[in-house]
Amino acid sequence: MATATININLLRSYANILSNSTFEKVVRKKDHKYIDYKLKKYDKSLINKRPLTYKEYFHHVHHTLKNHYRNEYYYKNLIIEKILLGEYNLKSTTAINEFRINKSIADLVLINGSSKVFEIKTELDKPDRILNQINDYKKIFKEIFIVTHYSLKEKYLNIVDNSIGLIILTADSKLKTIREPKKNKVFDHTCIMKSLRKSEYTSIIKSYYGYLPDCTDFRYFKTCMNLFMQIPSERIHDLVIYELKKRTVKEKEILSSKIVPGELKHICLCLDFNKPEYSYFEKFLNKKIKIN
Repeated sequence: MATATININLLRSYANILSNSTFEKVVRKKDHKYIDYKLKKYDKSLINKRPLTYKEYFHHVHHTLKNHYRNEYYYKNLIIEKILLGEYNLKSTTAINEFRINKSIADLVLINGSSKVFEIKTELDKPDRILNQINDYKKIFKEIFIVTHYSLKEKYLNIVDNSIGLIILTADSKLKTIREPKKNKVFDHTCIMKSLRKSEYTSIIKSYYGYLPDCTDFRYFKTCMNLFMQIPSERIHDLVIYELKKRTVKEKEILSSKIVPGELKHICLCLDFNKPEYSYFEKFLNKKIKIN
């Protein structure tokens, strides 16, 4: 990945622009001063060449990252574009960003009839923690994928066992499955329950037993854990994914539409804008950039 001819500070600045925090300020606080500051610092000459909309500028930012600084966001967004919205859809599949399980945080999880976890290893990453991460993911998810650059294919095939799937980013910026994962059948009840929200594990217990424990708030978690542990392993996964599928976005049609540029799909999925927010966002994207 050649970065020698491009200022590394510029690339890091672009990575910061394409972030949830930046776009939350833009849409929910009507504040785009940070973007304008970066524009003025790094791209004044670009804007002076011809008038650009913010949408066109974000395309430029994303294109530059694609060619010179493929960070985690670039990969996550590609998974949302090509797998979630390309192979599946938002009506049948729920995407969860950064799901915590035990001591690890899964980069991206897709929930439909199964549970698929994607651990991204970019050219900027080290593989140090990968085996510990995989061991944690096996506690809850049925299918585990490593997603990496094609130049690192052999490296990760040699690190992980053949139960783990491998997806590579090809030279023409496509995602190609090199190896399908074997489906996990054994899960860790304790780790699962600790990863769920209270409303989720409460719903699972109510669904399986038909009642909820009658106890004080102080003893509620421990009592629920005792009940949770008794649910058969072959049932627990289905009950869990049924609950996790409820973590869906509000405006599925808008997120899937051309209103949201391809390079911003993951950000909008994470921020889960409502209709008025998307309306403002669309106007902002089509606004001409003016910097002093």
